[in-house]
Amino acid sequence: MVNKVKSYIYVLLFIPIAIFTQNSGVDSLLKQISGIEVELDAPVETEENLYLNSVSFQSFYDILSPMGEWIQVSKEDVNEDLSDGDGQSFSSLADDEEFIFIWKPTAGTDWKPYMNGKWVYTNQGWLWKSTDKWGNATYNYGRWWNSKKYGWVWMPGYAWAPAWVRWKVSDDYVGWVPLTPKAKWTSEKGINKNNYKYEDADVNWVFVGKEGFINELNSSNITASSMNSELVSKSQNITDIKVENDAIINNGPDVADIEKRCGKKIDKKYLKFTRERNRFRMGEKDVTLSRENFTKYSTNLNSDKAKLDKPKKFKKSENVKKKLKKRLKHKRRIRGK
Repeated sequence: MVNKVKSYIYVLLFIPIAIFTQNSGVDSLLKQISGIEVELDAPVETEENLYLNSVSFQSFYDILSPMGEWIQVSKEDVNEDLSDGDGQSFSSLADDEEFIFIWKPTAGTDWKPYMNGKWVYTNQGWLWKSTDKWGNATYNYGRWWNSKKYGWVWMPGYAWAPAWVRWKVSDDYVGWVPLTPKAKWTSEKGINKNNYKYEDADVNWVFVGKEGFINELNSSNITASSMNSELVSKSQNITDIKVENDAIINNGPDVADIEKRCGKKIDKKYLKFTRERNRFRMGEKDVTLSRENFTKYSTNLNSDKAKLDKPKKFKKSENVKKKLKKRLKHKRRIRGK
């Protein structure tokens, strides 16, 4: 924050000089000004509805396409996968004919979201720094679930958080699992153990001993999935994602407890954001990372712009094919009258 304030001061001081100085030094001065990075923090999303196509996800479609497969699904597809547990569903939130796109990464059968990378303690809680090749876009936005039909898939979202996960802790272990689309974000209520009670399969969780929590993590040093059922049953739910000081905070394991178990001081890093894509720079005291700038649609989702917003290549679920076929038959009947 201090660096940002300094940047603003420098700009305010330099602009009058640039305007009123009439000599060859102006060009040099302007070049110096252009090198100053001035970032504006995006406002916190007060509410996020993952089931309605309210913003353009074209940037996600383009960036992620080479690293996986986009699938067009219907509300029935999602509800069938997430039929158990509390939370929002398509039934009261979207029209019967509305489709959405989900993304399946090209990954191994033993892969899970939030498995390859490390946890970084920041002024907005625990941030996930991913080593997956698709970067942090799918971990700072949207929701994951383990689909019965497709395996692990991701639904885009537009609210940014350090990580969208549910937490559990025991005396010796920390566990986390991605939030599913059942978790609806509102800044007023947040997402916590009382309002998000969806029960993931035990195998979907990632656990690690507290002494290794802040290490680089991958399949070789996380706890074996065969232990998950026991760890889930003996752990306490501490999920708490909320807004503090106009920022979304991902509260997780107590940092003092982790410091004690790993035997080292954990310095809090401060988050800075940039519009530059695929940016993640870890400094001594801060972290600079990318943040999307979404274009919101008008209330008319049937506009030409909305129809054009889609992946260049995708496959359709069987439910989508049936609905499209039914829609085509209906149009032909109308034309025949």
